[in-house]
Amino acid sequence: MSVRVSEYLQSPFFIITDRLIIVPTPIAIRHVAYVQLYRSLHASEAFCRMAFGPHFLARELSDEETRNVILTRDLERCWKKRGLGDFAVGLRIRDDGSEIIPSRSGSRLEGDVFSRIVRASGDEGTNISIGDISDQLLDGIKWVGYAGVRDATTTSMPDRLAEDEPLPPWQEMIELRYGVHGDHWGKGFAGEAAIAVMQWAISEKGVKRLIAETEKTNTRSGKVLQKMGFRESGTNYWKEPSEIEWEKIVVEC
Repeated sequence: MSVRVSEYLQSPFFIITDRLIIVPTPIAIRHVAYVQLYRSLHASEAFCRMAFGPHFLARELSDEETRNVILTRDLERCWKKRGLGDFAVGLRIRDDGSEIIPSRSGSRLEGDVFSRIVRASGDEGTNISIGDISDQLLDGIKWVGYAGVRDATTTSMPDRLAEDEPLPPWQEMIELRYGVHGDHWGKGFAGEAAIAVMQWAISEKGVKRLIAETEKTNTRSGKVLQKMGFRESGTNYWKEPSEIEWEKIVVEC
């Protein structure tokens, strides 16, 4: 399966933080190691139970099936429609201490936490490079999870009923989501990646409000959201009794 980056991104880019390289999935989907990481997350009962609740069953998929899931659920429904979606999260620093991408590459994103956007170049979306750094270098990244921002009204939320309250504009309905492999829990990668993609969405896409959902039993994720400035919203967008809904208002309307 061939994916042309130019179908989903106006121009290719990466985000970097102190420890992470954060790559839009229209680029990352072409790298087998990331597809296998994503596949392993959804095959893990512990991860699925924590992230999605008991109703979401872990399942074994082939690499090709996993790519199809990413393509249909993220690239087509998110990136193509709004220019927002998931990012692959990997370690920017190699085991030997060397940097895959220097920390001062690109330009700084607005926000309280260090993150930078690095513009890349490409030929019709098939080959990506950052200066002297080839897209092939991404094959050597150690991927740890994903983080994303998406319009919840066109992706994860159930259909609205006639008696439901009208929704705010889509710029105020941007869902934050993230997941990290169990081998990397407790290291702060989820929060670091989530803050970076939020800063990108706010500065580059004009997002005004972020929302999220967690299982009531997933206190770990709730604490991560609270540290990032989220509060319980009292909304019922997803209509799931087992969940808590959260919001972070960026611009007062």
